[in-house]
Amino acid sequence: MSNTRALSDRANQVRERQNQRVQSRVTKSSQNISMPKKRQTTPVFTRGLVSGLTYPISNQQKVKRQFHYTVGNTGAEIRFPSIPQIKIGWRFLSFILFVACTVMIYFLLSAPLFIVQQLEIDGFRRLTSADVNSVLDIDGKSIVWMNAMKAESDLASAFPELREIKIAVVLPNHIRISAVERQPVLSIQMEDKSYWVDDEGVLIPSRGEPGELLVIHASAMPPVIKTVHEIEPVTAHPNLISPDVNNFSIAQIQGYGDQIDPLVVDAAFKLSLEIPAGSKILYNSNHGLGWKSEGGWDVFVGLTLDKIEYKLNAYDAMISKLNEEGIAPSMVSIEYLHAPYYRE
Repeated sequence: MSNTRALSDRANQVRERQNQRVQSRVTKSSQNISMPKKRQTTPVFTRGLVSGLTYPISNQQKVKRQFHYTVGNTGAEIRFPSIPQIKIGWRFLSFILFVACTVMIYFLLSAPLFIVQQLEIDGFRRLTSADVNSVLDIDGKSIVWMNAMKAESDLASAFPELREIKIAVVLPNHIRISAVERQPVLSIQMEDKSYWVDDEGVLIPSRGEPGELLVIHASAMPPVIKTVHEIEPVTAHPNLISPDVNNFSIAQIQGYGDQIDPLVVDAAFKLSLEIPAGSKILYNSNHGLGWKSEGGWDVFVGLTLDKIEYKLNAYDAMISKLNEEGIAPSMVSIEYLHAPYYRE
């Protein structure tokens, strides 16, 4: 009876040992799955001075994840094929972003979708879209190159006849330009030059068909109250800029954009109503406005038409007196009402 009990105790001890072995294997397998071990390279030590010898360092191998599956409580395990660990670093992500940005920029600069086909202009009468594009040079190019603020400055510099310029860039390829074009009302003829003047006295280039204008034949430019040089210079298109003129456009250098006294413009129109029809209106820097009389002499009344009726009466009296005396003057001045005079 005692022998049977001893055998039973020994059998129980054997079972417990087997269970402990199985449990330790299961625990080890789970640890291998969760935390794979890395092989560490053994450091190399040298003693003394050894020259001409190199010790290659073995490359650290990438640890592959291993999966083990335990079959029941028998202690048997099945190992699946190892899978390498893939890690994406920041350098690789930066490279992907760089390539994506490069492709995007190339697409914006070369894609037909963003190429400007035609400029849409509004408020222009004498200027055309070709004239505007000669300054902006954007037609047929990517809209990315368009700088609306600089374009407005360039147009104002190249075309003094434009005011209230507004440019709208509409994706993907539309550019809308609106402006108010100054309309000439007066023409100043100076030798071989011709200046148009709007109702505010601004000098604008002779472009297109203005219609019927009042013409003044001047020996000098009427007094200017505002010049383009008082305006801060702007950078215009290279084709319209001379390298020696401090970034002013050719139009500005020639005087276009200057503003003469609007009172002179108003006086010229009033004078045209007082003198004989068809008379040539004159301007002289010393004597002001006047006209060419039927007798061939020049008559000057000054820069304003103050008391013009009295001046004309004085002129008629003087001409009658000169005719009685047989004097043919070359110039008559009635600028000063109480001191008219003439020259032979």
